[in-house]
Amino acid sequence: MENTNINDAAIKRSNIPNNWSYCFNSNCKRCNECIHFRSSVALDSSRTHGNAIFPTALRADGSCNHFKPVRMVRLASGFKQLFEDVKLRDASNLRLLMRKYFGGTSMYYRYHYGKSKLVPEQQEWIKQLFAQYDYTNVVFDNSTEEIDFL
Repeated sequence: MENTNINDAAIKRSNIPNNWSYCFNSNCKRCNECIHFRSSVALDSSRTHGNAIFPTALRADGSCNHFKPVRMVRLASGFKQLFEDVKLRDASNLRLLMRKYFGGTSMYYRYHYGKSKLVPEQQEWIKQLFAQYDYTNVVFDNSTEEIDFL
């Protein structure tokens, strides 16, 4: 859900990742719609260096590969409730497929214990996976609405 009405104070209060790329291309016609540009308001005046999107990213046609709309997303984490009603014969295969999807056991457990949060596309993939095994009540342990920096 795109929302360009998200104010600067909300962006400043948000949890911007440490490796985030900021944009200062104010001549971009879509700068006020882009979270890379809008997040630059959250920079502390004592900060003097970091990741940035270069002015050359802005193409002659006005497009930019780094454009990311300002939007709120519902992030989820935690798999305890997810597996609560799963039959024992299905559980190990579901976990295996999820570990493959996440790229390994370490990432799987980061999502399982809430260290990392699932974006809507990942949540949908999990729901579809569980639906293949006839589980339709897919509930994650935690859910929060946050500005999309992922």
